[in-house]
Amino acid sequence: MRPLACAPAVAALSLVLQVATPAALKTLPAPGGVHAPEPPAGAGAPAAHIPDRPADVPWVLRADRLVLHGSTFRGVVVVRTATGPERVLKFTARSLDFAGLDLTAGRGRTAARVRARPATTSTLKDEGVVTLYTRKLRGTLVGLGGAPLPADRTVTVTPDALPAWLPHPATPSRTITFENVTVSQVTRLSGDMTITGPPLGVTAG
Repeated sequence: MRPLACAPAVAALSLVLQVATPAALKTLPAPGGVHAPEPPAGAGAPAAHIPDRPADVPWVLRADRLVLHGSTFRGVVVVRTATGPERVLKFTARSLDFAGLDLTAGRGRTAARVRARPATTSTLKDEGVVTLYTRKLRGTLVGLGGAPLPADRTVTVTPDALPAWLPHPATPSRTITFENVTVSQVTRLSGDMTITGPPLGVTAG
């Protein structure tokens, strides 16, 4: 694994490197608030705590399947980022499951990426709820907590394109499931993410 090309990418991708391999904890510094304890012998990758703060570089989450357990759409909000205020989608959920996780932060030579092995599920949890702020969510909608699915299940959700089926804060929480999903321009994400077993690959720079 080659060192990252710039310091901002190191900070933003400390999560990626920590959940990828315990050895990364000894070779790369982690920003304040990020913690990934050494796992017990024989355990899989450790859980890494994701602080609820703006990302310095963009994160992109891809997955074969994404399940938002007990989720609620909180509307379009404005958050502060390194490049200024941005309008984003805000979701809260009891937990998030990512099957076939592929996580990238940064762009070009400063990007770092971790891919979980096929047929494994990575989980994001917190003591209360997890919170996701993102500019775009694209995928195939396959579950709405028992509610009827729209005729066109291939969806792209942005602050300027809110589908009618998207839950409102007044709507009871429900589990939403996507397949072949991309969550891009993630500005904030909070919780503890765990990748089961060794990842398929980690690249940086």
